[in-house]
Amino acid sequence: MALESKATAPTGLKILVCGPSASGKTTICRFLSNETDTLVQPSSYIETKGVRILECERNLPGRPGNQQCEIWDVSGNSQFESCWPAIMQHVDGVVLVYNPDKDGHDIEIGDWYDYFVRNNDLDASQCIILAHHPAQSHRGMTRPPPKLKAVKVVDTSYDTAITTVLQQNFDDFLVECYDKKGGE
Repeated sequence: MALESKATAPTGLKILVCGPSASGKTTICRFLSNETDTLVQPSSYIETKGVRILECERNLPGRPGNQQCEIWDVSGNSQFESCWPAIMQHVDGVVLVYNPDKDGHDIEIGDWYDYFVRNNDLDASQCIILAHHPAQSHRGMTRPPPKLKAVKVVDTSYDTAITTVLQQNFDDFLVECYDKKGGE
């Protein structure tokens, strides 16, 4: 008798964190999953191989109890593109991270949006863009490509004053994803 394997949707929220290589995704994922207390700039760059899954519980405003959340830190290296269809299954939301100070990242983030948000038929409210500036002194508002004007953009950096704003915006984003999922 052959066993049939079917992927089942996770009981909590499944959130993908995607974007170009070396944009700060892993650091942000570690912070949002409560693995670290602050956004700390790494001493050296270590590329994510395929995907890294972090699990956490979040107490979402106006929602009952703590919500389980899987944060999928997706490699920005295109050599892992063959894994992306499997990674995208049962996704509830997408966090796009890019460095607006790097040439080409602003254009590339539009491609990531098309692949991970549009291909999953997700609503713009199920996506948030984190414009991550490694330089702590950045204070300007970032504008993504025009086709992403319906998506909320949050500027982030390693400045400790930003961390509370990032947590609040991420929780608001999770509430949107939770509500779209049907509030399990």
